[in-house]
Amino acid sequence: MSYVFMKALEKKAVKYDRGIKILTLGKLPKIKKLIVERYLTSSEHILDIGMGTGTFAVLAASIKKVNVVGIDQSEKMLAIANQHIIEADVQEFVHPKCLPVVEMDTEFLDGTFDKVIAILSFSEMYLDEQKFCLEQVYRVLKPEGEFILVDEIIPGNWWKKSIYYAIRLPLAFITYIFTNLSTKSLKNIHNSLIEQKFVIIEEKKYLLDSLSFIRMKK
Repeated sequence: MSYVFMKALEKKAVKYDRGIKILTLGKLPKIKKLIVERYLTSSEHILDIGMGTGTFAVLAASIKKVNVVGIDQSEKMLAIANQHIIEADVQEFVHPKCLPVVEMDTEFLDGTFDKVIAILSFSEMYLDEQKFCLEQVYRVLKPEGEFILVDEIIPGNWWKKSIYYAIRLPLAFITYIFTNLSTKSLKNIHNSLIEQKFVIIEEKKYLLDSLSFIRMKK
């Protein structure tokens, strides 16, 4: 519920993973491990959107030997990702690219990937970018390919929503003061997914329903 700190953490990329682990009460590393162990298969081709410091890509390559192309527009994040890749000795499997999502249409061919993963990346995009990215995710997936989205949403329950805003708004203000940047919770994401013809096959919610895991099929 406090992913507004992501932008502030990006300013200090070295501390990013530790900060996100604290802010998600240890949930995010567990969710990443769950995705790798339960939903990935060896030799698959994976696209990791907003790979950050590469923790998911390295974990996936180390455990399942999948091939991961990770994209991110932050050179500082990718520099740390490259360090993690070398330390884990998975250079054969993980391939980072400094690429904004708005350039996906010229970078990847149709039907390239078995699965696309987006963890806390859509909430950093403007609505037009989200729409464009969903179109591109659908395009680059193979037939029957899967898209797994993990991101911040606004809880539907009134008391959970009250707690969420009580915590989020002060954090958003602090983040803006220090960085002039912020993130937004995903709105109407289910409608956007359905409009793009994704079929939702599984959904889980964490942290008072403010963090959503959605698995869908092309």
